[in-house]
Amino acid sequence: MERSERFLVAFNKIEKYFNQQLDDTSYVPFFRAVLRLKKKDAIVNRYHNDLLEYSELRNAIVHERTELNYAIADPHIEIVESIEKIAEEMTAPKLVIPTFAKTLRVLQADLTIKTVLNIIRETRYTQFPVYRSKQFVGLLTDKKVLHWIAQNLNSDFSELLQTPVIELINDNDGELNYRFIPRTMDIYEAEEILLEVFKKHEGIAALLITEEGKSNQKLLGMVTPRDLIRIP
Repeated sequence: MERSERFLVAFNKIEKYFNQQLDDTSYVPFFRAVLRLKKKDAIVNRYHNDLLEYSELRNAIVHERTELNYAIADPHIEIVESIEKIAEEMTAPKLVIPTFAKTLRVLQADLTIKTVLNIIRETRYTQFPVYRSKQFVGLLTDKKVLHWIAQNLNSDFSELLQTPVIELINDNDGELNYRFIPRTMDIYEAEEILLEVFKKHEGIAALLITEEGKSNQKLLGMVTPRDLIRIP
């Protein structure tokens, strides 16, 4: 296909996606659909500026044809590939599972700080879901361990290292450093959550993934801000 034809095919896929998301019986122009959906759709919000520009380009291609199969506005290949990528992400977005599926190193609440430090040294992991038996009680991070040790440097260090992990979990001033999300969430919505809590200065270290986003379900994976940076 010509570049203009490829562009229109991708544009039409996006427009169809908009119609499905809006579920509006009346016609909603493309640019207005973008403005409405960016408030509730993470993918649209991510690309809304590009989409508004593509709307103008689409109008130029469709309305300024001089012949049936000839368009004055012929988009660059980079633009065509970009809108095709957006269309693909909208119609088949990557989900947090399997993208971030992983076997997590879980700690029991009665483990000592010394044991945790050894685990950090051996594994280089920085976040650890903590359980009391099979009940989730919190998320321990290397920063939390370091901060807690710094606060208690005046204590006997050998005794300090024997402190059980649960004391650090309970010493959080009521602020949670995690959220649970369902496996069906797409990676763009996960990114939006982390960006939103960052703007609010909330100390969310990770999103924990379970079947339905409930803490009493098996952990399937975890998303951190660093993980999202690595996504191509």
